[in-house]
Amino acid sequence: MRRRGRQRERASQQSRSIGCGKLEWPELVGVKADVATAIIERENPNVKAQSIPCGQYRIQDCCCNRVWLDYSPDGTVCKVLKVG
Repeated sequence: MRRRGRQRERASQQSRSIGCGKLEWPELVGVKADVATAIIERENPNVKAQSIPCGQYRIQDCCCNRVWLDYSPDGTVCKVLKVG
């Protein structure tokens, strides 16, 4: 049982480091949404940023090539952005 756990952890670490690109952007909270979109897509070319107003309903599926970019009425990012 322990061995499988270590194998999964190693596989997870490898997938994060072998060309997956960046997976979250906490430093972009408070940044203008259009600037954040450009940064996300530059730092991880495998994903597309989808902008929506904070609190708006979104599809609940997990998608490894999408980042939901929640923005406030003043146009700045209001939540930590993550792939999914």
